[in-house]
Amino acid sequence: MKTEIRNRRFFLFLLRVLIAAILAVGLVVGVNVSVDGSHVITARSHEEMAHLLLQGETIVSPENFNGRSLQMAVISQASVPPETLVIGSSRGMFLGREITGFQNLYNACISGACLEDYYAVLELYRRKFSAWPARVILEVSPWIFNAANTEDRWSEIYTYRTAAESLYTALNGKAPVIRSPEGDPFAWEGKPYYSKENPYFSLPYFQYNCFIIRSKGLAAFKGDPARVSTDPDEAAKYPDGSIRFPASSENESPERLAKVRAESGPVTFGDADRMNGIDEDKRLAFERLVQELQNQGSEVILYLQPFSETQCRFSLDENLNPAFSAVEDYLRSFAAAQELLLVGGYDARDFGLTDERFIDSLHLDRKGNEIIWSMGCP
Repeated sequence: MKTEIRNRRFFLFLLRVLIAAILAVGLVVGVNVSVDGSHVITARSHEEMAHLLLQGETIVSPENFNGRSLQMAVISQASVPPETLVIGSSRGMFLGREITGFQNLYNACISGACLEDYYAVLELYRRKFSAWPARVILEVSPWIFNAANTEDRWSEIYTYRTAAESLYTALNGKAPVIRSPEGDPFAWEGKPYYSKENPYFSLPYFQYNCFIIRSKGLAAFKGDPARVSTDPDEAAKYPDGSIRFPASSENESPERLAKVRAESGPVTFGDADRMNGIDEDKRLAFERLVQELQNQGSEVILYLQPFSETQCRFSLDENLNPAFSAVEDYLRSFAAAQELLLVGGYDARDFGLTDERFIDSLHLDRKGNEIIWSMGCP
């Protein structure tokens, strides 16, 4: 009898533990899916944003939208491919129809983009349309060749990641490496798994989503509804995927100029201050991608956006970012060898641009981009 009682108590204990575990996991998954603060699980508002863009609307850029999720939604909903595709980081986001003169164009630049993003976006377009774009403009920042660059947001979304890995492996014979110091977010005991997306069960992501709830309250569960931009002073995306900064950033002002001139050291974005030279694997991966595009009949244009006049004094004159000059020299040599059009360069002074033309030390304003493009393209 006592044995039966002990067994029953033990069974009830295990049952309570199991129920508690199920509730805990359910809470984590429920919050992560319903809030999804970085939009790595559900597309939600990104699908609405893509729909409005493809309808020809100018839309408001939400404060915390996921550029990779948006590009996936645009590609998924597009019925025809653009003739010209722009790929790169935020430094290429101004390149739209108005600046380039290419009317059938879509700008798929992503904030913080690295080389793996180039691969992912191109592979997603190829899968959807069974063809490569007729023309590809690649915005190329120095840190895409940085072995120390820990940018790994390209790996957060399963479909996006596997697209990058598929094309990268096909052209390079191996998968790209996750370089984040926290390791591969999809790894379990050193081995990648793809049966589930990590953000569903991620405790750090759960903590982040709880922070979003504390900040926004019930609004955190509604996402960021897509809406048409009615205020010309707000940040927005145009139908061609290019951007408009808020007026306070896009227009010249003493405050903007003071911010640009406040820089007093090396560029640290993309871990560029730890960049000692051009990584051989990155260089080969870049070259193979460009050559594959050319082999498939695509015209490739390289776009190098300058750094601010003040930033150039530190990065170039004082050599605090020694790899920047090496990257530009390499790209000019590669472009000449491959017969590519290269527009721009990293030194603003080469184009007569002063700090007044910059939003910050890394980003030219719209007029500055127009000047660079007009000087480099016939």
